[in-house]
Amino acid sequence: MKIQENPLPETPEHEAQTSETPEKTKDLPPSPIPVKITPPTPVTPSPVSRVSIPSFTKTPPNELYRKLLPAVLFLLTFVTVMTVLLIYMDTVALGAQQFRLNMSRDYELARIPAESPTLVAYVRQLHLAPRAPRTPPPTPTPTPRVRALDRLLGEMYNGTLVEFLPRGGRDPTAAYLETVRGWSGVAVRAAPRDFLALRGAARALHACLSPTDHPREVSYEEAEGGGGVFRSRVLCLPLLTVLLAADAPRADYTALAGPAAPRALAALPYDRLRLKVIDFRSTDPVALNKTTEVLEANNYTVAATFDDGIMYALKDIRQE
Repeated sequence: MKIQENPLPETPEHEAQTSETPEKTKDLPPSPIPVKITPPTPVTPSPVSRVSIPSFTKTPPNELYRKLLPAVLFLLTFVTVMTVLLIYMDTVALGAQQFRLNMSRDYELARIPAESPTLVAYVRQLHLAPRAPRTPPPTPTPTPRVRALDRLLGEMYNGTLVEFLPRGGRDPTAAYLETVRGWSGVAVRAAPRDFLALRGAARALHACLSPTDHPREVSYEEAEGGGGVFRSRVLCLPLLTVLLAADAPRADYTALAGPAAPRALAALPYDRLRLKVIDFRSTDPVALNKTTEVLEANNYTVAATFDDGIMYALKDIRQE
Protein backbone atom coordinates (compact mmCIF):
# COMPACT_ATOMS: atom_id res chain seq x y z
CA MET A 1 0.00 0.00 0.00
CA LYS A 2 1.47 3.26 -1.03
CA ILE A 3 1.62 6.07 1.30
CA GLN A 4 1.65 9.37 -0.42
CA GLU A 5 3.74 11.95 1.11
CA ASN A 6 2.34 15.39 0.89
CA PRO A 7 4.81 18.17 1.33
CA LEU A 8 4.12 20.70 3.98
CA PRO A 9 3.05 24.06 2.76
CA GLU A 10 5.74 26.64 2.89
CA THR A 11 5.38 29.31 5.42
CA PRO A 12 6.35 32.91 4.86
CA GLU A 13 9.35 32.65 7.28
CA HIS A 14 10.81 29.79 5.36
CA GLU A 15 10.51 31.67 2.18
CA ALA A 16 12.28 34.60 3.71
CA GLN A 17 15.21 32.46 4.91
CA THR A 18 15.45 30.84 1.53
CA SER A 19 15.63 34.14 -0.19
CA GLU A 20 18.40 35.43 2.15
CA THR A 21 20.74 32.42 1.77
CA PRO A 22 21.91 33.15 -1.78
CA GLU A 23 22.74 36.70 -0.77
CA LYS A 24 24.87 35.57 2.18
CA THR A 25 26.60 33.03 0.02
CA LYS A 26 27.55 35.73 -2.37
CA ASP A 27 29.18 37.78 0.42
CA LEU A 28 31.40 34.95 1.78
CA PRO A 29 34.87 34.51 0.18
CA PRO A 30 35.38 31.43 -1.85
CA SER A 31 36.91 28.54 0.11
CA PRO A 32 40.46 27.64 -1.01
CA ILE A 33 40.98 24.54 -2.96
CA PRO A 34 43.43 22.23 -1.08
CA VAL A 35 46.55 21.45 -3.07
CA LYS A 36 48.67 18.45 -2.07
CA ILE A 37 52.42 19.38 -2.17
CA THR A 38 54.84 16.49 -2.33
CA PRO A 39 58.08 17.26 -0.40
CA PRO A 40 61.33 16.84 -2.39
CA THR A 41 63.34 13.72 -1.77
CA PRO A 42 66.55 14.61 0.15
CA VAL A 43 69.80 13.85 -1.67
CA THR A 44 72.21 11.93 0.51
CA PRO A 45 75.80 13.22 -0.16
CA SER A 46 78.63 10.75 -0.55
CA PRO A 47 80.86 10.49 2.54
CA VAL A 48 83.97 12.77 2.31
CA SER A 49 86.92 12.49 4.74
CA ARG A 50 87.50 15.85 6.38
CA VAL A 51 90.07 17.03 8.92
CA SER A 52 88.29 17.89 12.08
CA ILE A 53 89.45 21.24 13.42
CA PRO A 54 88.57 21.83 17.03
CA SER A 55 86.52 24.85 17.62
CA PHE A 56 88.29 26.85 20.30
CA THR A 57 85.59 29.48 20.43
CA LYS A 58 83.03 27.08 21.77
CA THR A 59 85.46 25.02 23.91
CA PRO A 60 85.36 25.43 27.67
CA PRO A 61 88.50 27.07 29.22
CA ASN A 62 89.79 23.91 30.89
CA GLU A 63 89.42 21.91 27.72
CA LEU A 64 91.16 24.69 25.76
CA TYR A 65 94.14 24.67 28.14
CA ARG A 66 94.38 20.92 27.87
CA LYS A 67 94.56 21.11 24.07
CA LEU A 68 97.09 23.95 24.03
CA LEU A 69 99.39 22.48 26.69
CA PRO A 70 101.35 20.08 24.37
CA ALA A 71 102.04 22.88 21.89
CA VAL A 72 103.23 25.23 24.63
CA LEU A 73 105.47 22.56 26.14
CA PHE A 74 107.00 21.78 22.76
CA LEU A 75 107.68 25.46 22.12
CA LEU A 76 109.33 25.93 25.52
CA THR A 77 111.46 22.81 25.05
CA PHE A 78 112.56 23.91 21.60
CA VAL A 79 113.51 27.39 22.80
CA THR A 80 115.42 25.96 25.78
CA VAL A 81 117.37 23.48 23.66
CA MET A 82 118.28 26.09 21.05
CA THR A 83 119.39 28.54 23.76
CA VAL A 84 121.62 25.95 25.41
CA LEU A 85 123.06 24.98 22.02
CA LEU A 86 123.87 28.59 21.13
CA ILE A 87 125.51 29.19 24.51
CA TYR A 88 127.56 26.00 24.11
CA MET A 89 128.70 26.97 20.61
CA ASP A 90 129.70 30.45 21.79
CA THR A 91 131.61 28.96 24.73
CA VAL A 92 133.47 26.52 22.48
CA ALA A 93 134.32 29.28 20.02
CA LEU A 94 135.62 31.54 22.79
CA GLY A 95 137.62 28.65 24.26
CA ALA A 96 139.22 27.88 20.90
CA GLN A 97 140.03 31.55 20.37
CA GLN A 98 141.55 31.80 23.85
CA PHE A 99 143.55 28.62 23.24
CA ARG A 100 145.00 30.00 20.02
CA LEU A 101 145.78 33.25 21.80
CA ASN A 102 147.51 31.43 24.64
CA MET A 103 149.53 29.35 22.21
CA SER A 104 150.90 32.47 20.51
CA ARG A 105 151.53 34.70 23.54
CA ASP A 106 154.47 34.69 25.94
CA TYR A 107 153.82 35.23 29.65
CA GLU A 108 156.28 36.87 31.98
CA LEU A 109 155.84 35.47 35.50
CA ALA A 110 157.67 38.44 36.98
CA ARG A 111 156.14 38.08 40.45
CA ILE A 112 157.88 34.74 41.02
CA PRO A 113 161.58 35.15 41.86
CA ALA A 114 164.09 32.58 40.72
CA GLU A 115 164.92 31.48 44.27
CA SER A 116 161.27 31.09 45.32
CA PRO A 117 161.01 28.00 47.57
CA THR A 118 157.61 27.18 46.08
CA LEU A 119 158.98 27.31 42.52
CA VAL A 120 162.03 25.25 43.46
CA ALA A 121 159.89 22.60 45.16
CA TYR A 122 157.52 22.56 42.19
CA VAL A 123 160.34 21.88 39.74
CA ARG A 124 162.05 19.35 42.00
CA GLN A 125 158.96 17.31 42.86
CA LEU A 126 156.94 17.44 39.64
CA HIS A 127 159.41 17.91 36.81
CA LEU A 128 162.73 16.34 37.75
CA ALA A 129 162.70 12.59 37.19
CA PRO A 130 165.39 10.00 36.40
CA ARG A 131 165.13 8.33 33.01
CA ALA A 132 167.14 5.15 33.05
CA PRO A 133 168.28 3.82 29.66
CA ARG A 134 166.26 0.96 28.21
CA THR A 135 169.43 -0.86 27.19
CA PRO A 136 172.98 -0.40 28.51
CA PRO A 137 174.58 2.37 26.43
CA PRO A 138 177.89 1.75 24.68
CA THR A 139 180.96 2.94 26.51
CA PRO A 140 181.73 6.45 25.23
CA THR A 141 185.22 7.72 24.49
CA PRO A 142 186.81 10.79 26.09
CA THR A 143 186.19 14.09 24.29
CA PRO A 144 188.41 17.18 24.08
CA ARG A 145 186.27 18.75 26.77
CA VAL A 146 186.87 15.78 29.09
CA ARG A 147 190.62 16.29 28.69
CA ALA A 148 190.21 20.00 29.44
CA LEU A 149 188.26 19.15 32.60
CA ASP A 150 190.99 16.75 33.66
CA ARG A 151 193.53 19.56 33.43
CA LEU A 152 191.31 21.81 35.54
CA LEU A 153 189.81 19.39 38.07
CA GLY A 154 191.95 16.33 37.79
CA GLU A 155 190.48 12.92 37.02
CA MET A 156 187.37 13.46 39.14
CA TYR A 157 184.79 10.77 39.92
CA ASN A 158 181.23 11.18 41.23
CA GLY A 159 181.06 14.82 40.27
CA THR A 160 177.98 16.97 39.61
CA LEU A 161 177.00 18.27 36.19
CA VAL A 162 174.27 20.49 34.73
CA GLU A 163 173.53 20.08 31.02
CA PHE A 164 171.19 22.87 29.88
CA LEU A 165 170.85 22.67 26.09
CA PRO A 166 167.91 23.75 23.91
CA ARG A 167 167.80 20.62 21.74
CA GLY A 168 169.62 17.46 20.74
CA GLY A 169 170.51 14.19 22.43
CA ARG A 170 172.89 13.61 25.31
CA ASP A 171 176.13 15.54 25.11
CA PRO A 172 179.12 13.18 24.56
CA THR A 173 181.11 14.85 27.34
CA ALA A 174 178.28 14.47 29.86
CA ALA A 175 177.60 10.91 28.71
CA TYR A 176 181.25 9.97 29.29
CA LEU A 177 181.32 11.54 32.75
CA GLU A 178 178.13 9.72 33.75
CA THR A 179 178.97 6.32 32.28
CA VAL A 180 182.66 6.05 33.05
CA ARG A 181 183.17 8.27 36.09
CA GLY A 182 179.83 8.05 37.83
CA TRP A 183 178.81 11.70 37.63
CA SER A 184 175.18 12.71 38.21
CA GLY A 185 173.10 15.84 37.85
CA VAL A 186 170.39 17.14 35.55
CA ALA A 187 169.86 17.24 31.76
CA VAL A 188 167.49 19.91 30.45
CA ARG A 189 165.93 20.13 26.98
CA ALA A 190 163.38 22.54 25.55
CA ALA A 191 162.42 20.44 22.50
CA PRO A 192 159.67 17.98 23.57
CA ARG A 193 160.90 15.06 21.46
CA ASP A 194 164.50 15.49 22.59
CA PHE A 195 163.37 15.63 26.21
CA LEU A 196 161.48 12.35 25.85
CA ALA A 197 164.57 10.74 24.34
CA LEU A 198 166.84 11.68 27.27
CA ARG A 199 168.29 8.66 29.02
CA GLY A 200 171.07 8.35 31.57
CA ALA A 201 172.00 8.78 35.21
CA ALA A 202 171.12 12.48 35.21
CA ARG A 203 167.58 13.50 35.95
CA ALA A 204 165.63 14.92 32.99
CA LEU A 205 163.83 18.25 32.91
CA HIS A 206 161.62 19.68 30.17
CA ALA A 207 162.24 23.43 30.18
CA CYS A 208 163.94 26.24 28.32
CA LEU A 209 166.42 28.73 29.72
CA SER A 210 164.95 32.01 30.91
CA PRO A 211 167.08 35.07 30.12
CA THR A 212 165.76 36.84 33.23
CA ASP A 213 165.60 36.22 36.97
CA HIS A 214 161.98 34.99 36.82
CA PRO A 215 160.21 32.17 34.97
CA ARG A 216 158.38 32.58 31.68
CA GLU A 217 155.90 30.57 29.62
CA VAL A 218 156.53 30.71 25.90
CA SER A 219 155.41 29.07 22.68
CA TYR A 220 157.97 26.66 21.29
CA GLU A 221 158.13 25.64 17.63
CA GLU A 222 159.84 22.46 16.49
CA ALA A 223 160.33 21.53 12.84
CA GLU A 224 158.75 18.31 11.64
CA GLY A 225 159.32 16.14 8.62
CA GLY A 226 157.62 17.36 5.46
CA GLY A 227 158.03 21.03 6.29
CA GLY A 228 155.54 21.06 9.16
CA VAL A 229 155.92 22.79 12.50
CA PHE A 230 155.01 21.32 15.88
CA ARG A 231 153.96 23.97 18.41
CA SER A 232 153.89 23.48 22.16
CA ARG A 233 154.08 25.44 25.40
CA VAL A 234 157.32 25.37 27.37
CA LEU A 235 158.15 26.72 30.81
CA CYS A 236 161.39 28.74 30.78
CA LEU A 237 163.21 28.57 34.10
CA PRO A 238 166.04 30.75 35.41
CA LEU A 239 169.36 29.00 35.73
CA LEU A 240 169.35 29.63 39.47
CA THR A 241 166.02 27.79 39.86
CA VAL A 242 167.36 24.72 38.06
CA LEU A 243 170.58 24.73 40.12
CA LEU A 244 168.62 24.87 43.39
CA ALA A 245 166.07 22.25 42.31
CA ALA A 246 168.84 19.85 41.25
CA ASP A 247 170.84 20.50 44.44
CA ALA A 248 173.71 21.72 42.29
CA PRO A 249 174.62 25.24 43.43
CA ARG A 250 178.24 24.01 43.53
CA ALA A 251 178.19 22.07 40.24
CA ASP A 252 181.54 20.87 38.93
CA TYR A 253 180.58 21.20 35.27
CA THR A 254 177.83 23.36 33.74
CA ALA A 255 177.15 23.27 29.99
CA LEU A 256 174.92 25.95 28.45
CA ALA A 257 173.78 26.82 24.94
CA GLY A 258 171.22 28.98 23.21
CA PRO A 259 170.65 32.71 22.71
CA ALA A 260 169.35 33.18 26.27
CA ALA A 261 172.55 31.86 27.92
CA PRO A 262 174.53 35.16 28.09
CA ARG A 263 171.69 37.01 29.82
CA ALA A 264 170.95 34.01 32.07
CA LEU A 265 174.58 33.98 33.21
CA ALA A 266 174.47 37.72 33.83
CA ALA A 267 171.41 37.28 36.12
CA LEU A 268 173.12 34.76 38.44
CA PRO A 269 174.01 35.77 42.03
CA TYR A 270 177.62 34.58 41.95
CA ASP A 271 178.17 35.39 45.60
CA ARG A 272 175.76 32.56 46.51
CA LEU A 273 177.00 30.02 43.96
CA ARG A 274 180.21 28.26 43.10
CA LEU A 275 180.10 26.83 39.60
CA LYS A 276 183.61 25.52 39.00
CA VAL A 277 183.53 25.16 35.21
CA ILE A 278 181.09 26.81 32.79
CA ASP A 279 181.03 25.59 29.19
CA PHE A 280 179.18 27.98 26.87
CA ARG A 281 178.36 26.45 23.46
CA SER A 282 178.01 29.03 20.70
CA THR A 283 179.56 30.14 17.42
CA ASP A 284 178.22 33.69 17.65
CA PRO A 285 181.18 36.03 18.34
CA VAL A 286 178.94 38.68 19.85
CA ALA A 287 177.42 36.21 22.34
CA LEU A 288 180.86 34.81 23.15
CA ASN A 289 182.34 38.25 23.81
CA LYS A 290 179.40 39.25 26.00
CA THR A 291 179.64 36.02 28.01
CA THR A 292 183.38 36.49 28.46
CA GLU A 293 182.84 39.98 29.82
CA VAL A 294 180.19 38.81 32.28
CA LEU A 295 182.19 35.85 33.60
CA GLU A 296 185.52 37.66 33.81
CA ALA A 297 183.78 40.26 35.94
CA ASN A 298 182.73 37.46 38.33
CA ASN A 299 186.13 35.82 38.94
CA TYR A 300 186.21 33.49 35.90
CA THR A 301 188.86 33.07 33.27
CA VAL A 302 188.96 31.46 29.83
CA ALA A 303 190.23 27.91 30.37
CA ALA A 304 189.83 26.41 26.89
CA THR A 305 188.40 27.29 23.49
CA PHE A 306 186.70 25.00 21.00
CA ASP A 307 185.20 25.33 17.57
CA ASP A 308 181.71 25.51 19.06
CA GLY A 309 182.30 27.41 22.31
CA ILE A 310 184.48 28.50 25.21
CA MET A 311 185.11 26.85 28.58
CA TYR A 312 185.48 29.12 31.63
CA ALA A 313 186.84 28.18 35.06
CA LEU A 314 187.02 29.88 38.45
CA LYS A 315 190.35 31.57 39.09
CA ASP A 316 190.73 29.96 42.51
CA ILE A 317 189.52 26.52 41.40
CA ARG A 318 192.73 24.85 42.61
CA GLN A 319 192.33 26.20 46.16
CA GLU A 320 189.70 23.56 47.05
